This record gives sequence, structure tokens and C-alpha cells, in this order.
Amino acid sequence: MKTILTILLVSLSALAVTAQNFVTIDQISDGWDKKTISGVKDGSILSLVKAFNDTWHNRPTTDLLKNPVSNNGEGDYDIIVDSPNGYVSAFELGDDGESFSACVWKRNNGHRLFAFVFQKMHGLSISQIILFYDYDPDEGTLTPEYNELSKFSPSFNDSYHPITYLLPRKGKDIVVNEYFMNWYSSIRHIYKWDGMELYYHSVEIEKFDVIRKEYDEMYDAFEDSDFTKYILYDFDEDGNPELWLSSQNEEYQAIYSIVAGEVSMLASTYFKTHFVFYSSGALGVAGGCGTGCFYTNSIVLKDSKASNSYEKFQLYDFEKDKINNEYSINGTEVSKKEGEQAFKSLGESIEIKPIFRNLKK
Repeated sequence: MKTILTILLVSLSALAVTAQNFVTIDQISDGWDKKTISGVKDGSILSLVKAFNDTWHNRPTTDLLKNPVSNNGEGDYDIIVDSPNGYVSAFELGDDGESFSACVWKRNNGHRLFAFVFQKMHGLSISQIILFYDYDPDEGTLTPEYNELSKFSPSFNDSYHPITYLLPRKGKDIVVNEYFMNWYSSIRHIYKWDGMELYYHSVEIEKFDVIRKEYDEMYDAFEDSDFTKYILYDFDEDGNPELWLSSQNEEYQAIYSIVAGEVSMLASTYFKTHFVFYSSGALGVAGGCGTGCFYTNSIVLKDSKASNSYEKFQLYDFEKDKINNEYSINGTEVSKKEGEQAFKSLGESIEIKPIFRNLKK
């Protein structure tokens, strides 16, 4: 009995040591750019992955290298080994799963660019890092390097949505995918390959055709109204951002709510109107409506959706030389007192200066 217990304790100790030998995603993130990897056999994808794992010994890469063949998802990992296309990956399911993918590009100068993505699951959330190395065949080294993609900044606070790096198995482009769980849709950032480097190319907003169509129904007759810029802004501060689009000259703009796959245009402007914003998180549009007429249409948001609409018309009476105010709430005329109370509930008017991002470089 004593012998059995001793063997069991030794076995458990060995397992603990083995587990401790695997690095974490935080350890890789903190130290990868400080170490040049030497002794790389050649520029094939498996040689590069092995050299990386010899320095940054991690569980999914180690398991793949034990038997580096595709397994059609049969096993603890879904493994793909596509050496001709310079791509490998091992994905583990589960709340605590660790996964990786890697690929290689041939550079015009005879070197190669090696990319490695490491992923850690935390329940329903995902942490990912992407690393780049220059492979020098003469020196047999992998030297850490940064590029334009390394500087990627999410469209919105990434604590609210997962960001994943999709390496190419076919083709040469990398896609950075921002998935917005409350939207049920994504924003995809495309990085192209020019023979030496990856460079930022464009942004694809899912459901963009639906989004654009709603604006076109109102403003398609105007030139220069194509949307070329965007920003995500959480007006009601509920954690789910609204989508704010603009033309290049910023004279044509629209703000959309996207909730559970449903797209709704909250407010839109053209060169004769402008947005108004309130401290409560409400927003609206103001502008002229004919000679001696000025209107403001304001939207109250609740859970990223329009809950109430307050409209105010200021009409100039030329005969009596005075301004008359007319109000409506959700399309129904109300008294001046009710209208004034409604607009007062919106809070103070505030200024928001958006810093737009380009949809294309």
C-alpha cells in the first residue's frame, strides 16, 4: 500500500511540474518581444512553430507537435496542419481552453514573416495576442517585430466584446474581427500583404447594405453622401455602442441603433441640419423647416433603442413679430407645458466632437 501511495504521489508531482512548465498567455505577452529565437531549422511552418514552442513552451502547441497532422476535430483539439499553405492551428473548446494558430508569408527579400496567435478562454470571454517575427534563413533566427497590425486599436472598449485575429489558411490577408454580442454582428478590419509587410486596408461593417439603404431612402439624391467614416459611441452608456457614420466632408451623417440583429436609424443629418446631444444621453436633429420655421426632433434612448421622441417647432409669426412654439411627443401634439417639461427632462445641451475612423485607408 505504501508503495502504491508513493508511486501515486510521484506521478502527481510529475504532472504538476509538467503543467507548471507551460507558459501562460500573460507570460508570452509580457516577454515575447524581448527574445530572439535562434537555432531555427528552416522556414517551414512546422519548424517555425517548433522553434517558437522551444522558447515559449505552451500546451496547445506542444500537443500539436506530438502528432502534427489534421484530425478533423477528433480529440482534445481541432487540429489543422496545412504545410503547403504555411498554416497550422489547434483549437480547444471549453470554458478554460487554450488554442493557437500560426502562418508564414514569404518576403521579397528572401526572409519570411511568421505570425503566431495565442488564445485563452475565460468562460464566455476570449483573450488573444498576436505576435510577429522575421525569419532570417542565413542566421536561422526569429526576430520579434512590430507592424501596423500590432498597433491595432479596437473600435470600442474591448472589455465589452471579443476581438479575434483570423490568420489566412488560403490567401494572404489577416482579418481582425470585433464581435459585438448585443449587435449579433461584427466589424471586420482587413490587413493586406504587400510582399514585405501587412498594411491596413479597409473595414467591413456587417449589415452595411441594410444600414445604408435606410439613409438612401431619405438622402440618395444628394452628391457626396457616401459614408466613408465611422465611430462607435455609447450615447446612453449601457455598454452597447451606437454606430455613427459620416460622409467624407462630414455634411451627411447618421446614427444607428443595433440590437439583437435589428438595425434602426435613430437620427440623420444632411448639409442643412445638425445633431444635438444632451447630458441625459438623448440625441436629436435640428434645422430649418422653411421660412421662419426651425425644428428640433430629439430621441430618448433606453437599452440602445429609441423609447420616446420629442419634437419642437419654432414658428415665427411675421404679423405679430413673435415666435410660437409647438410640441409633440411620439407624434402626438401636446401642450406647451408638457412639451417644455419633456425637453427639460433631456438635460443640458452638450457638444460631442467625434474622432472618426476611415472605412478605407
